[in-house]
Amino acid sequence: MNYSKILFIIGGILFSTVLLSQNAQDALRYSSTNTAGSARFMGLSGAMGSVGGDISTINFNPAGLGIYKSSEYILAPRYLYNKAESSYGGYSSSDRRDNFNYGMAGLVSAMPLFSQHDPNPTGWKYMQFGFSFNRIDNYRSDILIQGDSYGGSKVFEWRDQANGNLPNNLNLFSTNLAWETYLLDTVNGYPNQYVAATPAGGVYQSYNSRTEGYKNEMSFAFSGNYNDRLFIGASLSWSFLNYFSSVYLKETALENPAPGEFDNFTYIEEIGTRGNGINGKFGLIYIINPIIRISGAIHTPTWYYRMTDTYFSKVESQMYDGQVYTKTSPSGRYEYNMNTPFKAMGGMSIFIQKMGFISVDYIYQDYSQAYLKSNTDSFYEENENIKNDFTATHTMRVGTEWRLQPFFVRAGYAFTTSPVKEEINDITQNQFSFGLGYRSGPFFMDASFVQKYNAQNYYMYGANYVSPAYLETKTSFYSLSFGFKF
Repeated sequence: MNYSKILFIIGGILFSTVLLSQNAQDALRYSSTNTAGSARFMGLSGAMGSVGGDISTINFNPAGLGIYKSSEYILAPRYLYNKAESSYGGYSSSDRRDNFNYGMAGLVSAMPLFSQHDPNPTGWKYMQFGFSFNRIDNYRSDILIQGDSYGGSKVFEWRDQANGNLPNNLNLFSTNLAWETYLLDTVNGYPNQYVAATPAGGVYQSYNSRTEGYKNEMSFAFSGNYNDRLFIGASLSWSFLNYFSSVYLKETALENPAPGEFDNFTYIEEIGTRGNGINGKFGLIYIINPIIRISGAIHTPTWYYRMTDTYFSKVESQMYDGQVYTKTSPSGRYEYNMNTPFKAMGGMSIFIQKMGFISVDYIYQDYSQAYLKSNTDSFYEENENIKNDFTATHTMRVGTEWRLQPFFVRAGYAFTTSPVKEEINDITQNQFSFGLGYRSGPFFMDASFVQKYNAQNYYMYGANYVSPAYLETKTSFYSLSFGFKF
């Protein structure tokens, strides 16, 4: 297996010690517990595990559908705005991306199980069936890092990876490109040892990472209502993953290069992946009394099968004498399977008559249980790195909603601990949300604003070869929901 392939696979779901910092932004994107659903759900920062009554609970706690006593259709388009600000080598940079997408659409059908002639029905009162199509992750983002580096270079990383290999055995996606473009040369008398053509006076580095894509879930669920006290539900979801990443790195000599040194070089890497997966979710809600509700739910791992990566890389160098050399890798393709960690959660909500409620949810997910496998590679080292470097995340969500008939006001907050051990990096995440709602007869409309924030040390490539940039990322979601009950 080649280095570029491993870089994407490990960075994609989580990542290993060496690649962890290099792919920290990818890890955050894949690892975090996201808030994605209707505008009401997002306005509460997803703290609806024990509240229910929203179609978004299909992807969170499907027992929430058991609250429904009538049918409902909803459409919730979403707008994303992502801004990343970096500080590196005495320079500050920023980049931004936006995206408008359908967000979520769904339908819940509620059916009474009692006779209309029974004035006091008991037992199972309602059964519900639900369907939703939800964009649970959006990968559209840009990162720009620029600054001076003295003693650090991508070429040093290639040099150390090449050492011990003859030129004919170098990696076609990395070290061979550096060899063919004269960024590496062999040591006299040692054909498997290399020297780097890095300028002694330091380099100016410019790094841009651009990502595109999404993760969608199509879910089918059923739920039941027992005596208006116990609500149970289960859902089956198909996950559709489409991801694309391009990396552009340029290093330019800060001083006039000496013989054997490069004036500048550019490295381009593009990696795309597609995959399908399946998971199940099970949950319950219990109404202790008119004031207090409690809930619990579990999510099975998502079993991704036949994940397919396609990738290529390219290096172009200009040496001290003005000569330009270009080398492009072949197109690569690789198939593998991936299991994500299971998830467990519990919640409680307090209702103040019919005026409003306060809800709290806790989510546990152990990322050291992620697993890679294929028919051609053991992934032993990568899976061991996952076990050793990742840790469990703890997410707290708090949300509140208050009725000002026919309007509703909402707010929420969520905090997620880092999925990697603190000695490697700190990728904690904070989220704030606000929302408004309107109800008039069968029609309802909601709007919400959500902002996620995290700050971290970000490495453009291997942490042993480059200083970290300080990266702050703010992702804002604007969502609208339109629906009606029938």
